[in-house]
Amino acid sequence: MLRPIPVVMRMLACLAAALALMPAPAAAQTSSLYSNLANPAIGMNALFSGTAARNLDRAYGLHFDEAEISLISVVDPYWTLVSNIVFTQGAVDPEEVWARSTNIPAIQLKLGKIRGTFGKQGLLHTHAFPFVESPIVMVNTIGEEGFKAAGAEAAWLTPLPWYAELTGGVYEPTGPDGDHPLDLGSTRHDNVPFLGHLKNQFDLDDATTLEVGESYLQGRGGDGVRRAALGADVTFRNVPPRNSNRGGWILMGEYIQKGSSAGGSFVREEDGGYASFQYRLSQVWWAGIRGEAARNSVADFMVDGAGAPLAGAVRRGAANIAWMPSEFSFVRLEYSHARANRGVHRDDDRVMVQMSYTIGYHPAHAY
Repeated sequence: MLRPIPVVMRMLACLAAALALMPAPAAAQTSSLYSNLANPAIGMNALFSGTAARNLDRAYGLHFDEAEISLISVVDPYWTLVSNIVFTQGAVDPEEVWARSTNIPAIQLKLGKIRGTFGKQGLLHTHAFPFVESPIVMVNTIGEEGFKAAGAEAAWLTPLPWYAELTGGVYEPTGPDGDHPLDLGSTRHDNVPFLGHLKNQFDLDDATTLEVGESYLQGRGGDGVRRAALGADVTFRNVPPRNSNRGGWILMGEYIQKGSSAGGSFVREEDGGYASFQYRLSQVWWAGIRGEAARNSVADFMVDGAGAPLAGAVRRGAANIAWMPSEFSFVRLEYSHARANRGVHRDDDRVMVQMSYTIGYHPAHAY
């Protein structure tokens, strides 16, 4: 008859041996989970540029534009938190800080300081611009980098037979200032600026898609008058099914108008648009051209004899070529020519170079 203690010892030894041979995915997953919760995904982009323009009161040479730090992490099963904090030479700007819902079928909520879903160019961060400078119409309507304000947006993926997304938003009253040329800053209790956006996307063939969008933004200005911006955009995008990193092109255009409603009628104040074409020459080279026009608008070279800005009609054309060895960096060389109908300098020519470098994790840009 076996004694109890040796039997127990043999059983424990066998159990220990079996446990040692088993994989331990649960422990690894738990460790990874806590690591992700404690350490959000972090990325940083640094943007530099240089401009040579005889009509600008600006020294030539390399200029530090901005550094953008991105932080993103799952908060819990219901929310993801996203932030983009921008550092410039003289300021720190929490450009975007918002929470996104993750568990509501067909609807996505965004709450916080957000980039309003208006048009195409306005959805892009500075380092994702296809050209060095933002279109002139942007600077004069919703903002050089788009409409940004604290608020809430809800995006609904409709059940239509094609991809159709409807977005609605309400925001904190803002403007007018350098970032918000559209005055929505009334302190009246009934002033809740709101936005509507409809995005439609169609597959034309295996390689080409068509996107059509409409946008509308409205609120009351500081003078109590209702002000609004409306826009329309069209984008054709070609990405070959094979060798997609060696070919393809993007053709897009956008029109934006800003105005006010007084006495029951809408009065156009500033408007304009642009059309651009980008072509992928190879795995590491892109080329692009853009033409644009704006009315009753200001541009940095349109000034009077005392250097004060003037509003007028301006047209501008630009062409560039970019070396993009990876998705983390690019060097872009660009030339533009503009002509205005007012100002001491009616013509403007400039050569620009831009360099962008990204490290770590960075959220995908709008498609």
